[in-house]
Amino acid sequence: MVTVEKGTPPVPGHGGLDPHRPTDADLLFKEARRRERRRRLAWAGVVIVVVGAVTTVVAAAISRPGPALPPSATAPTDRTGPTSPPPDSIVPLTTAGPLAVGPTGALFVADLSRHQVLVRLTSGRFQLVAGNGRNGFAGDGGPAAKAELSQVSDMAFAPNGDLYLADGGRVRVIDRAGTIRTIAGDGRSTGMNDSIATGTPALSAPLGPALSLAFSPSGQLYVATQTQLFQLSATGRLDTLRAVLPPGSIQMSGTLNSFGSIAVDGQGNVYASSLFDGWSVFKISPSGTATYLGYARRSGGNTAVVQRGANGVIDVDDGEKVLQVRGDHLVTSFAVTRVSGVNSFFFTDFFALAPDGAFFADNLGPPAFGRFQQIISVTTGRGTSLWRGASRR
Repeated sequence: MVTVEKGTPPVPGHGGLDPHRPTDADLLFKEARRRERRRRLAWAGVVIVVVGAVTTVVAAAISRPGPALPPSATAPTDRTGPTSPPPDSIVPLTTAGPLAVGPTGALFVADLSRHQVLVRLTSGRFQLVAGNGRNGFAGDGGPAAKAELSQVSDMAFAPNGDLYLADGGRVRVIDRAGTIRTIAGDGRSTGMNDSIATGTPALSAPLGPALSLAFSPSGQLYVATQTQLFQLSATGRLDTLRAVLPPGSIQMSGTLNSFGSIAVDGQGNVYASSLFDGWSVFKISPSGTATYLGYARRSGGNTAVVQRGANGVIDVDDGEKVLQVRGDHLVTSFAVTRVSGVNSFFFTDFFALAPDGAFFADNLGPPAFGRFQQIISVTTGRGTSLWRGASRR
């Protein structure tokens, strides 16, 4: 018989073992595993937070529009045509006046009703070049499109591509950047018997309202008022050119004192239409000798328009015909009304010659006939209508 003594049960680790309880090593191992799991979970949380933040920043950057690239860095597109002009620069032509052809062959036209200068685009529409539509004189030193123009009586391109305007008693120039400024004329007129002295500062000269401009092939600017002819010097002064008809050349002799339109050839001869001795055209040599070339007049009884072509030939309009200067005479070049492709063109009112020999003309300039107006081009004997007034559309 076995006797069991009563006493305190053994305490694990203190003299006895409980086979169902973990040892100290087990407890330490489990605690280490719990700590490792917590460490891994903590790092995983950090990674998730960082990745989420980066994703948010990237998404925001992608969705936000970036700054515009400079033109040189703009990505290429499949648009190969020229940039479309701003919509507010496309304006209607109402009354076609003086014409000029730019160095690239583009046709420029002065709109006499709206006091503006326009250029015809290849689409057939017209884009604003100068004039805000108000009649006046303002805007020098700023954009030509915001300037006030008065009455453009003539236009001419300098060899460097700048556009010169005879505008209400002033000569104004629009440079290739589109800035306008005045280089001659103060807007006043001289009296009937007064004249401008040679050497007068161009900006203080009373040139009067009707001016004509022409460049020589070398780039010398000539200016004609109704009674005088000038060269504009490099110092900004007007040098007077005399024109004298020798006795016996025509019924009237003496100093030529009437000028309409002018053109200049490569030898410095000036060709001028005039009311002197009726509607006439004269050749004025550099020495001042004037030679009568013949009779020519524009529609409405105005003096003829005179232009120098790309080949140096001087053309003159005579109503429904175009004349050319050959020697010291005017001969018929062609009749506009008989050009193939032009069915109804009455009289040339203004015309201009392109560098490639193309001929541009408009007709019926007086306001009462504005709705019957038309602009045509003539190339190698065939005509094309470029613009028609409201009643001809």
